[in-house]
Amino acid sequence: MSAFLHGAPCGTPEGPCYVIRGEVRVLPSAQAVSLIRRPAVLLVDDARVVLRVVERALGAAGFTLSVAENAERALRLLDDQEFACALIDRNLVGADGLDLIKQIRERQPRCACVLMTAYPSLSSAVDALRIGVVDYIQKPSPDFDVIADRVQNAVRLQRHRDGEDAPRSGARAADDRRHEVLVRGADELVATLRSLQTRIKPGARAAFNRALADAEAHAALLRRR
Repeated sequence: MSAFLHGAPCGTPEGPCYVIRGEVRVLPSAQAVSLIRRPAVLLVDDARVVLRVVERALGAAGFTLSVAENAERALRLLDDQEFACALIDRNLVGADGLDLIKQIRERQPRCACVLMTAYPSLSSAVDALRIGVVDYIQKPSPDFDVIADRVQNAVRLQRHRDGEDAPRSGARAADDRRHEVLVRGADELVATLRSLQTRIKPGARAAFNRALADAEAHAALLRRR
């Protein structure tokens, strides 16, 4: 995680600064603005490799990140801080990620919840949508390379749901048209994959079924919008 996130804010004649290990460091104005605007994110996962990858990606993007390896620790963090986004693993040790998300939604209803799972399925996506999840990420996934963008999009979508930062009517119409194209494309992809399902060789069926489940989950999320 970026060292800036561990410093204490201060001010100098030269501009905004942070005190890091007793040393005063002046931040360029652009960095200071970026730091202030970045939302706080809660990451809950018991896989250390996932914690490291996501922590590195979000830290490099300047997000304020809090990490928990279990639901109990996550709930304590929720008592101490407001979060704009929570990334939650579905299968936590001793807990169901969906149950944790329900508690997050009760305690912090404006927090955008994103479900991460290594076992995507249409039923799992539907269950997640029913409790207010705004995004659904498969693990392991190349999406971790753009996790900061996914977090920003989740926060933006949650704010729109809450009636905040509503786009202007013209922008909304353009967004609706783009969304229709995305939904149609996702449905066509699912239909194509299903038509190929019987032609897949036995040794490749497991990987194919995972890809199909992921496509179905994303199509369901798009239709939910």
